[in-house]
Amino acid sequence: MPGTINLDLIKRLRSKKGFTYGDMASALGLKEPEKYYRREQGKYRFQATELPPLAKKLGIPIEKIFK
Repeated sequence: MPGTINLDLIKRLRSKKGFTYGDMASALGLKEPEKYYRREQGKYRFQATELPPLAKKLGIPIEKIFK
């Protein structure tokens, strides 16, 4: 399905770069690391406004976030 977020890539890059859920939550403006964790696990969807800071934190072009 076009436009699907590549959660495996996001998880892999976060781990490789040594970022915690707290680091990622802070970058996305989320108050709790649990909120980021739920998004990364696919329990909640990333919001459109969260994608640019997510890509920036991971050091990838935003297009790479999608499958």
